[in-house]
Amino acid sequence: MGNDDGKPFDIQEGLARLPGRPGVYRMYAADGELLYIGKAKNLKSRVRSYFQSNAQHSPKNRQLVRLIARFDYIVTDNEMEALILEDNLVKKHHPRFNVLLRDDKRFPWLCITGEPFPRLIFTRTADRRGKARYFGPYSNAGAMYQTLRMLRKHFPMRQRRKPLFRDRPCMNYFIGTCPGPCQEKISAGDYDKTVRQVELFLKGRTNELLANIEQQMREASEAMNFEWAAKLRDRYVAVQEIMAHQQKVHSDDDRLSRDVIGAAADELRCSIIVLKIREGKLIASLTHELPLVYGSTVEEAYSSFLSQYYPALDPEEIPDELILQYEPKHEDEDDARLLGDLLTHRRKAGGISKRRVSLICPRQGEKQEMLAMAAKNAREALAQSRLADATRLKHDPARALIELQEALDLPDYPARMECYDISHVQGAYTVASMVVFTDGQPDRAEYRRFKIKSAEGKPDDFQSMLEVIRRRFRRSRKDGGEDGWEEPDLVIIDGGKGQLGMAVKALDELGIENQPIVSLAKRFEEVYKPGQQRPVILPRQSSALYLLQQIRDEAHRFAITYHRNLREKGARESVLDNIPGIGKKRRMNLLNRFGSVEQLRTASVEELVRIGGLPARTAETVYHTLRHDIPSPNTLQGDMEQDLTR
Repeated sequence: MGNDDGKPFDIQEGLARLPGRPGVYRMYAADGELLYIGKAKNLKSRVRSYFQSNAQHSPKNRQLVRLIARFDYIVTDNEMEALILEDNLVKKHHPRFNVLLRDDKRFPWLCITGEPFPRLIFTRTADRRGKARYFGPYSNAGAMYQTLRMLRKHFPMRQRRKPLFRDRPCMNYFIGTCPGPCQEKISAGDYDKTVRQVELFLKGRTNELLANIEQQMREASEAMNFEWAAKLRDRYVAVQEIMAHQQKVHSDDDRLSRDVIGAAADELRCSIIVLKIREGKLIASLTHELPLVYGSTVEEAYSSFLSQYYPALDPEEIPDELILQYEPKHEDEDDARLLGDLLTHRRKAGGISKRRVSLICPRQGEKQEMLAMAAKNAREALAQSRLADATRLKHDPARALIELQEALDLPDYPARMECYDISHVQGAYTVASMVVFTDGQPDRAEYRRFKIKSAEGKPDDFQSMLEVIRRRFRRSRKDGGEDGWEEPDLVIIDGGKGQLGMAVKALDELGIENQPIVSLAKRFEEVYKPGQQRPVILPRQSSALYLLQQIRDEAHRFAITYHRNLREKGARESVLDNIPGIGKKRRMNLLNRFGSVEQLRTASVEELVRIGGLPARTAETVYHTLRHDIPSPNTLQGDMEQDLTR
């Protein structure tokens, strides 16, 4: 239901017209861009919740609400129709605020074709509209090819699309990898039995498969077809050997099929692992990846994966149980129930099972252990994905720099980039870092660090940024002659508009014009330019954004390292050097014997005398000073971590 009467859209008027029925809603920007598509059990309450001032929105929703200029909706008869319609519209339009399951064409599938005598092939496109049946995707192509070779050896099926000869079979028949249906060497009934057995194997129903092969062996023996019975025996043994190597992961009820879904995420992406458990054995591990848009949480990505992945499966592939890492909360509880209803309905309609599909979030026991294994594999997949990004950037940094120049409309190719960050603990030991990337790679010889003087003792990132930019650009080659520092093609500030404004102020005070400068805000990874209200949004998977994140993270690391070194040095000096009777020699002796100031704090007077070799009176002075005049290490460390993870 739209709103195309030519008048400006009034949000409050639109909210008042919303019906209290199930449906799908669509959010639009002022320029007409479709921002988000969602479903609702009650359109009135769900859509109105976006615009309530006291609502606790996620970072993604806060960003979304700021851009919404109008919305419309489509009413459905029930929640299940709304879920299906939402899925279809999202896949058709790809709104930028919907967390979308990446196209899995990069992963291969095994396919039993829909021809009269089906072939077993691999493909990278799974078109489920025909009669073909697909199994996968396989994130490990090597394992997929190994499975394909085993099946072709022990379960021979037709391989060529068209016969090679009219009057005789081809070589595949003579080497035993094709039963020769083109020359009527096998009946259609027997061929279909082999196809059915391949299906059972790929679905993980190995116990049923063994029973099926055993029944055929008896029939072949009774018919005195001993050659065929021997081939079936070899097939039976091959399946048993594969079963022996499959990992046993569950023992409660091996009759149930289960998918265990683990997830891990960073700022850019969410990696999801699906462990497919059939008859108590792990038969496959599938990897999927979703980009996190505009501060989306891992829980939001996880929920989006479930609603996009499982409704698209064939009914036979839908398991009895989904073991979930994240328990649905608040408004998602209805979504979880609805997903279970939809999957149950699809299995019933396909004649698979009347058993309800259960969504379980275990807290203990074997299922929780399986979930921990899935989460561990998800973390490994995430690490591999990040490594691939880093490798791609390392091998082609010029591409990232060209993307960055175009996205930020820079006057020159950003060969030299400088990034600045501030670090402190509640204003103490305030430092700044300057890291330099030359041609897209860290140039550590050019790194610089600064002790901040103007903001020492008070947490003031703005004043600190003002000081460090002043000090750095006073030493630019333009003003400092041949000994000055080289001018950057791009300056990057770690922070938001406030830090950027102070950096621009410092440049203005020094009379420096036309210096390209931006800031990178961590929460939404937004890039701000001076004088522009709206940020530049770089594509989440772009090389340009990854390069900015890399230099920002390096500046953060360099600043924290310097801050910690100063703090530890200051702690040693202020704690021990100011104690009467403790000179340089005794201080070094105490640190060598106790290992650290923290260990000294826990030592008794007797230990200070016996181990540290101090006179009794000096030992008492050290004991009381460390116990009463110095903050506890846990408190100080907690304060530090809270500040450094901003």
